[in-house]
Amino acid sequence: MLQSYSRFSLALLFFLLLALPILGGQAAWGEATGRSLSSPGRTPDHTSASLPPSGGPGAELSPIVAGYYPYYARMDGFLPGDLAAQHLTHIHYAFAGVDEAGRAVLENPSLDLANFAGLRALKEEHPGLRTLLSVGGWDYSRNFSLAASDPEHRQAFAQTAAGLMEEHGFDGLDLDWEFPVSGGKEGNLHSPQDGENYQLLLQAVRQELDARGAAAGRRYLLTAAIPPGEGFRGNVQSAPLAESADYLFLMGYDLSGPWERQVGFSAPLSAPGEQPSIRRGVDAYLAEGVPPEKLVLGVPFYGYLYRFSGSGEEGLGSPFRSAQPVGYDTVTSRYLEEGRRDFSLEAQQPTLSGDGWFLVYDDPSSIAAKARLAQEKGLAGVGSWELSQDREARLLSTLAQTFCSS
Repeated sequence: MLQSYSRFSLALLFFLLLALPILGGQAAWGEATGRSLSSPGRTPDHTSASLPPSGGPGAELSPIVAGYYPYYARMDGFLPGDLAAQHLTHIHYAFAGVDEAGRAVLENPSLDLANFAGLRALKEEHPGLRTLLSVGGWDYSRNFSLAASDPEHRQAFAQTAAGLMEEHGFDGLDLDWEFPVSGGKEGNLHSPQDGENYQLLLQAVRQELDARGAAAGRRYLLTAAIPPGEGFRGNVQSAPLAESADYLFLMGYDLSGPWERQVGFSAPLSAPGEQPSIRRGVDAYLAEGVPPEKLVLGVPFYGYLYRFSGSGEEGLGSPFRSAQPVGYDTVTSRYLEEGRRDFSLEAQQPTLSGDGWFLVYDDPSSIAAKARLAQEKGLAGVGSWELSQDREARLLSTLAQTFCSS
C-alpha cells in the first residue's frame, strides 16, 4: 500500500512539473489581455473580491462601483472603516490640492494621514479594493491651470502627485479639475490653453505612473472627473482624456442648484428639449468618441433644499430665497415624513414639499434608474458623490446591485 502510494506520488509530481509551463503561459495570456481566467463577472454580493488584487497588471475590469470619500467625513465621525466596502470596487479620496508652484500637496494633512491609515486597513480586509488619491475638486482647483501650463510644471505636478500616491499606499490618481478655461470657484486661475494643456497634463501623469509602475511591478490607475454640461465639452476634447485615463468619472449631478434663479431638478435622467440631463450628457460623451468602457456614471447621494419667501407658488420653476445641499441621510431622518413626495417620470427624480420649503433629491428608485441607464449604455461602471451622505449604504447597495445585475 505504501509502495503504491509512493509511486503514485512520484507520478503526480512528474505531471505537475510538466504542467507548470503551460499554466504559466495561460496566466501570462490573462495578464497581457487584461482578462481573468476565473471570469470575475458580477458576483451576487457585488463585493470588491471579484476583482484581481489591487494594482495588478492589465486593464480595468467591469463592473466598477466607485465612490468618493471626503476628508471631512472624519470630523463627522464617519471613518474609512465605516464604509460599506463590500459594495465598492474603487474609493476616490477627496481631496489633495495644488500649491502655488503647481505641485500636488495635502491640504488637510492631520485628517488626511489618519484617513490614509484607515483606507490601508480597509484594503487589508478587502484585498480587491482599489483606492485613488483625488486632486482638486471645487475647493482645490485654483492652481491647476498653472500645473498644466508647460512641460516643467506638468512634470513637477506628475512627480509630486505620484509621490503622494505611492507614499500613502494608493493604487492610482484621480484628477478633478473644476474647471479648465472657465468656471469653478471664484479666484481660480484660467487660460484659453487649459483645454489642450489638460490633455498634456494627463499624458504626463500617465507616463509618470507607468514608469513607477514598471519599477514596482504593478499598474497604477489614472482617472479624471468630468461634468456633463456643454461648457466643459466646448473647452476640452474628451476623447484624448479617455486615451490617457483608465476611466472618466462623469459627474451626473449639479445640473441645477442654488446658483440658479429658479428651482430645478439637480440630476434629471431625462429632460425636455435642449435642457441638460444625465442621458444627454452620456450620449454626448459617447458621440465625441469616449468609449463606453472608459465611462463611469456618477450619481448624487444628496439633494438641494430650497426655502421661499412665502409669496406665490413654491416648487419647481419657482424663485427661491435660499438653498443648501442636504445629504440623503438627513433627507430620510428630517424631511421625508414631514413633506409630500412626488416623483417625475421624465426626470426620474423625487421631490418633497413642505411648509415654505421644497427638496429635490435622489432615493433608491431614482438611483436604480440611473444605474439601469449606465447598464443600457454599456458603461464601465457607476459611482457616487459622496459616501458619507449615505452611511447605511441604502443608495450605494441599490446602485451596486442594480448595475451589477445581469
